[in-house]
Amino acid sequence: MSLDLPLVRGHVDPAVALRESVVPAALVRAGEADVIVVDPSGFVLLDEAEASSSDAPLLRRLAGDEVVRAAKGATASFIGVARGRSVVAIETSRDEVRGRWEHLRAVGWRLDGDDAALALTALALAGWHSNYRFCSRCGAPVQLVSGGWAARCETCDRLEYPRQDPAIIVLVQDHDGRVLLAHNALWRPGFVSIIAGYVEAGESPDVAVAREVAEEVGVEIETPTYVATQPWPFGRSQMMGYQARTASPFPTPQADGVEIEWARFYSRDELTRALESGEISAPGRASIAYALLRDWYGTDLPSGPDGAGRN
Repeated sequence: MSLDLPLVRGHVDPAVALRESVVPAALVRAGEADVIVVDPSGFVLLDEAEASSSDAPLLRRLAGDEVVRAAKGATASFIGVARGRSVVAIETSRDEVRGRWEHLRAVGWRLDGDDAALALTALALAGWHSNYRFCSRCGAPVQLVSGGWAARCETCDRLEYPRQDPAIIVLVQDHDGRVLLAHNALWRPGFVSIIAGYVEAGESPDVAVAREVAEEVGVEIETPTYVATQPWPFGRSQMMGYQARTASPFPTPQADGVEIEWARFYSRDELTRALESGEISAPGRASIAYALLRDWYGTDLPSGPDGAGRN
């Protein structure tokens, strides 16, 4: 089975062999790299010359004095090679560089394939850099090396690399083909998604799928089927997508009342009415949750009465 995963596209060469020798700031100074800009909180800087809402937005490439100003005091990371050019990401605050900033959650599905891949990697590295500043062994400050792909402790010389935490996400159907959706207590009112959670130590992803569904909504499932994986930098997750059918024909979900406030099964017609009326809203289009739901639904999910649900 093939899913349309908006952030897993493009033809970016990670150029792993270059990481040990490359100095991102030197590439920038020499004009030997395309320079994109990201905010570690999840935002990317876009080209403001987009002709219309139907055109795919592009990551803005800085040049000349813009690069000098943006790079001053900022972290620069080597992302890879795209279209024959090295690409360096400058990690800075949106307050430091003026322009059109958009969160990758909202705009990732509309980006050109190469830009989507570049933005995904740049934000994954930027998020790690902003959080991993001290050695996990001795607590001393760390220094970025290997073009931003490793951090070396200044005291004990320990090397650390960016990590992704394994997580599962599963589209559960009952025996009538209705899909299980749930509302997390921390989400905005009406927002729903499919069941997800982190894989625990010593646990296989398949076991994590069954455990999360049972824990969160009290539903037993048959053996799940793996579908696809998408990196998700908002929580440094590696989201492994599954499908599963309920063990009993028509179970009634029982929300745990802590993490999950409520959950229910929706037919396609019921989901259409709930989304179009604004009763509920669906996951953003850049997510694997949306991709799994879209595959089940058969086409793009409907938007709400005010256009909500298109991002």
